[in-house]
Amino acid sequence: MRLRGVHPGVQACDPPVPGMTNRPLARAHPKRGQSLVEFTLVVPFLLILLLTVADFGRYFAASIQVESIARTAAEVAAQEYLRAVPSGDPLSYDYAAIHAYAWQSVCDEADGLANVTYNGPATQCDGIATRVCVHDGLDPICDSDITYNPAGGVPGSCSAVAAAASNVQTGGTETSRYVEVRVCYRFNTILPMKIPFVGGELTPLSGDFYIEKVRKFTVADY
Repeated sequence: MRLRGVHPGVQACDPPVPGMTNRPLARAHPKRGQSLVEFTLVVPFLLILLLTVADFGRYFAASIQVESIARTAAEVAAQEYLRAVPSGDPLSYDYAAIHAYAWQSVCDEADGLANVTYNGPATQCDGIATRVCVHDGLDPICDSDITYNPAGGVPGSCSAVAAAASNVQTGGTETSRYVEVRVCYRFNTILPMKIPFVGGELTPLSGDFYIEKVRKFTVADY
């Protein structure tokens, strides 16, 4: 026995549910518009993350370069200190000339850095404030307010450069002479931005950061 209307060899289906039609199910609505909206919302955060990573790398590289600049200037001034007076009599030293070797070295090494204006040899540059001190107990410039390459003044964030250095010597039972060079450089991020903080204030997330390095080089005793 077979059901009426059913072809031989084909199993009969369940009887249709009342109220349902035989029309095919409607396809799902395309999600292209939703994906575009989600992508638009995510892109700014991805861009900020990318720029933050880039700024961190730039800051790290600039910090290494500024440290190298300070160390090289201290070494150059220490060598000039020895060369200036072969007799080793500090009373006849031209401390201004020794300081000039240091700040000139800073300008030469900083040529090419953003925010640093190189004005040529034997001329102070702008944008990398520098303080020099020969720690031999006699350098009269250490305790003064003389700074080099100030670009209109030492920024308030450059506390080490702004503070005068005492020209005292340091060491154990035998004190040593050495040259100290302090430099401060203004670093700019790619994307200056501020974010809301507690109390409604805007907290800087990026913008200007000051890289300050202090390096010393011992004067060799031959």
